[in-house]
Amino acid sequence: MTEATVPTLEPGLSQIQRVIYTFTAPSKTFTDVLKHSRNVLLPILLIFIGSYIFTFSAATRVGYDALAESAIKANPKMEERVQGMTAEQVATVQKQQMIGMKITVYSFPGVRILFGALFTLFFWGTVNFGFGGEATYGRLFAVMMYGSLIAVMKFLLAALMLWVTDPPEIFTFQDPVGTNIGYYLDRHSGPLYALLTSIDIFEIWEYIVLGIGCAIVAKLPIRKGIVAVFIWWVLVALMKVGFAAAFS
Repeated sequence: MTEATVPTLEPGLSQIQRVIYTFTAPSKTFTDVLKHSRNVLLPILLIFIGSYIFTFSAATRVGYDALAESAIKANPKMEERVQGMTAEQVATVQKQQMIGMKITVYSFPGVRILFGALFTLFFWGTVNFGFGGEATYGRLFAVMMYGSLIAVMKFLLAALMLWVTDPPEIFTFQDPVGTNIGYYLDRHSGPLYALLTSIDIFEIWEYIVLGIGCAIVAKLPIRKGIVAVFIWWVLVALMKVGFAAAFS
């Protein structure tokens, strides 16, 4: 009688290995998400830590007053409206902006997680119904959280630049560091500025990683996963341009 062959299961990656491979070999991370656990505690923790380092660096180095002033200067219509106000009205607007900046500083990580959950839903519909994939929402959310670590690297770079250089005249949380051409343009460039800020090194890197992950967990060719994700990149860029055209 011959002994039955017992298949051996390949051990899964550790959470730390998944994080490292997200940057060096993303297909390994997302293949592990597909075959094993969807645990995302470590990437969520890193998103919170990295985001708070970034926002508190901005609050410390730039200051809430300057952040509020930057928010006004970055919005041409608001800046024009403020110029026609009395000193008391300007003070009221600045106070409101400061409150908004404080809310942003404390809520930034949580808001990013919520937006990640929302975009996961968009990706789920796109890869499954648009491209015939088989992804579950849970696995796609894991892809989103690991992919978001690329953005955390941008936040940490922005925080580092705030500490080693003088803060720029206009600092915004939406475009904190010069990793795109738009950063070097006049913020009043409107739609052109909005378009060029979307062509960002870290943003493109993040979307490529997300595309690879979506393809793997949806059991699609990598090309289809990247196309599905970049459809949303284009849509978001167009929304930014439209918003800039309306308020510039």
